[in-house]
Amino acid sequence: MDTPINKEFYQGAMRCGTALGAVWSIMYLLLFAGATSMLSISLCLTLYIASPFIAARYAAGYRRKECDNAMGYMQAWIFLLYMYICATLLSALVIYIYFSYIDGGAFFMTLQKMLDESMKIAGTDELMIKQIEQTKNIIENTTTSDFVWQLMNNNLLSTTILPAIIAFFVKRNNK
Repeated sequence: MDTPINKEFYQGAMRCGTALGAVWSIMYLLLFAGATSMLSISLCLTLYIASPFIAARYAAGYRRKECDNAMGYMQAWIFLLYMYICATLLSALVIYIYFSYIDGGAFFMTLQKMLDESMKIAGTDELMIKQIEQTKNIIENTTTSDFVWQLMNNNLLSTTILPAIIAFFVKRNNK
């Protein structure tokens, strides 16, 4: 039988979402701080791919501990939705703090250098050079707030899709 959704249910989703947000924050920090390090990029990619599995594990752990190992699809979906929203908010806050107070523009400068080097590669045609110039202009005009909002928007897109899918794997009805 489904456990009723109560305050503890939402608090559990917030706790798991905070943990998932910490994983996302580490993932983003690995991406931004180590933009030129293949190890950092590899770890970032690993966390990105593992993120839905981590979310499913948190939700299944909550189901086992707090719901007598029974959680319907709607409960699982709501739990995961709240978890993803909390993770999105925490990771956006960490990204904003990182870019506003720690990075000092190093990430964007690294991107600019990479684009400059790609323009110098022999055989680059004019169309590609124009596209690289447009990309450089976009990067130059991007503010920290714009960048954080864009990442948060991308995370919210994941929030609308992934919980519905993961909930199929988390739900369990004991009869």
